[in-house]
Amino acid sequence: MNLFVSKSSCSGCTACESVCPVQAITMQPDQDGFLYPQVNNEKCINCGLCTKVCAYQHEQPAVSDKKVFAAVAKNTDISKSASGGLFSSIATSVLKSGGAVYGSAMIYENDHLTVKHIKVENENDLCLLKGSKYVHSNTQGIYPAVLEDLKNGKTVLFSGTPCQIAGLKGFLQKDYINLYTIDLICHGVPSEKLFQQYISFEEAKNKSNITAYRFRDKSQGWKLHGAMTLENGNTIYFEPEESSYYQMFLNSYTYRENCYSCPYASDRRPGDITIGDYWCIDLVHPELLLENGGQIDEHKGVSCMMVNNDKGRELVAIYGHGINCWQSTFEKAAKYNRQLTAPSVLKPERDIVLKLARNNYAELDKWYRKRLRSIKIKRAIRQSVPRPVKNIVKSIIGK
Repeated sequence: MNLFVSKSSCSGCTACESVCPVQAITMQPDQDGFLYPQVNNEKCINCGLCTKVCAYQHEQPAVSDKKVFAAVAKNTDISKSASGGLFSSIATSVLKSGGAVYGSAMIYENDHLTVKHIKVENENDLCLLKGSKYVHSNTQGIYPAVLEDLKNGKTVLFSGTPCQIAGLKGFLQKDYINLYTIDLICHGVPSEKLFQQYISFEEAKNKSNITAYRFRDKSQGWKLHGAMTLENGNTIYFEPEESSYYQMFLNSYTYRENCYSCPYASDRRPGDITIGDYWCIDLVHPELLLENGGQIDEHKGVSCMMVNNDKGRELVAIYGHGINCWQSTFEKAAKYNRQLTAPSVLKPERDIVLKLARNNYAELDKWYRKRLRSIKIKRAIRQSVPRPVKNIVKSIIGK
């Protein structure tokens, strides 16, 4: 049984592994830590279920009646929530109604951080699902757990990357009235292995285990600042450029191969609603900002919320009472959010980065620091040139 033609046609969602009736499929890491399904042909009964549930390889239908909003939660703890606090607000409402929420969590267990999907059933544990995790979240065993809850009549809210939502729906093979899904505007996902290498490198440098890691620490507002908490109690705050892992993620050097041809980096979204940062809202919706007489404080974070279907409208109507939203358009939301119109660009640096990481993360970090110094020098030179001179040069070279 051949489940995928190339690595670009597999998202590692685990739907095929989950549906196999004889456990003939297991998710195995390649040399860079990306998970791919492997079939034990001695166990395989050629039932074809694995290929049937692979929604990633089937085209997602376009949505003609999509509604797009700028949105924020009415009550947001910006130090823990993702921008705008939408997920937290909706998830809290679902939990209060007796439902279950599934999402990605970064958990410190067995003396190291791991990123995986978990189930939450009470508000105290919801904090585990808050915040951005720029790592491929493992969904092994999660889809069958969702199915059990749905069959038992429990309302389920499932959040994840678009391919994970598509994987869940492919696995289920039918619609459930008690299932709601939220997909995230996603750039791409590095492997768990690379993240673990990076964390081990930082732990050795700081001579302490890292017990918590936040890619988007909101203690200083809606920015890209990160923070890591050490076992000795100290917290280290950093800019993206100070973290080789973080900046290489932002530069799209470290994603799964399929991320660079992602079919969901478009208006064809598998989730009932789509959420993400509403970048540059000051340029496309200045009238909504506090300083212009509006109601949005952009320093606290603003979300783009796309309601993709009737189920999404139902989700917002029933569980979105803690959200304020303002009508926008897909064109405005996508103008400064490239992942809504095209996947991340595959760059030649990816091969260099992954090859160095296979040997030693310290070598990769050294390569990154050298490259960063060169970038900073060039940036400083550009910034030192007076604007009139820049304009003259541009007019001469025609740029």
